[in-house]
Amino acid sequence: MSALTTGQQATARQAREALTDSRQLPPTASDNDRAHMLGRLEIALEQALRLIDELTGGS
Repeated sequence: MSALTTGQQATARQAREALTDSRQLPPTASDNDRAHMLGRLEIALEQALRLIDELTGGS
Protein backbone atom coordinates (compact mmCIF):
# COMPACT_ATOMS: atom_id res chain seq x y z
CA MET A 1 0.00 0.00 0.00
CA SER A 2 3.05 2.26 0.17
CA ALA A 3 2.61 3.17 -3.52
CA LEU A 4 -0.54 5.05 -2.52
CA THR A 5 -0.56 8.65 -1.42
CA THR A 6 -1.35 9.47 2.20
CA GLY A 7 -4.89 10.46 1.20
CA GLN A 8 -5.41 7.25 -0.75
CA GLN A 9 -4.15 5.21 2.18
CA ALA A 10 -6.60 7.01 4.47
CA THR A 11 -9.46 6.25 2.08
CA ALA A 12 -8.60 2.55 2.02
CA ARG A 13 -8.18 2.47 5.81
CA GLN A 14 -11.54 4.17 6.40
CA ALA A 15 -13.30 1.75 4.05
CA ARG A 16 -11.77 -1.22 5.89
CA GLU A 17 -12.78 0.25 9.25
CA ALA A 18 -16.36 0.82 8.09
CA LEU A 19 -16.61 -2.78 6.89
CA THR A 20 -15.12 -4.14 10.11
CA ASP A 21 -17.47 -2.04 12.23
CA SER A 22 -20.42 -3.17 10.12
CA ARG A 23 -19.54 -6.81 10.62
CA GLN A 24 -19.29 -6.24 14.36
CA LEU A 25 -22.69 -4.56 14.62
CA PRO A 26 -24.62 -6.61 17.18
CA PRO A 27 -27.88 -8.30 16.18
CA THR A 28 -29.60 -6.15 18.80
CA ALA A 29 -28.51 -2.89 17.14
CA SER A 30 -31.25 -0.31 16.73
CA ASP A 31 -32.69 0.66 13.37
CA ASN A 32 -30.98 4.03 13.80
CA ASP A 33 -27.60 2.31 14.32
CA ARG A 34 -28.18 0.14 11.25
CA ALA A 35 -29.15 3.14 9.14
CA HIS A 36 -26.06 5.02 10.30
CA MET A 37 -23.87 2.06 9.42
CA LEU A 38 -25.48 1.70 6.02
CA GLY A 39 -24.78 5.36 5.31
CA ARG A 40 -21.19 4.93 6.42
CA LEU A 41 -20.75 1.92 4.15
CA GLU A 42 -22.27 3.81 1.23
CA ILE A 43 -19.81 6.65 1.71
CA ALA A 44 -16.91 4.20 2.01
CA LEU A 45 -17.95 2.45 -1.20
CA GLU A 46 -18.24 5.72 -3.08
CA GLN A 47 -14.78 6.79 -1.91
CA ALA A 48 -13.28 3.39 -2.75
CA LEU A 49 -14.72 3.54 -6.26
CA ARG A 50 -13.28 7.03 -6.74
CA LEU A 51 -9.91 5.71 -5.60
CA ILE A 52 -10.11 2.83 -8.07
CA ASP A 53 -10.99 5.25 -10.86
CA GLU A 54 -8.08 7.46 -9.85
CA LEU A 55 -5.66 4.54 -9.91
CA THR A 56 -6.93 3.03 -13.15
CA GLY A 57 -7.60 6.23 -15.03
CA GLY A 58 -11.31 5.42 -15.22
CA SER A 59 -14.13 7.94 -15.11
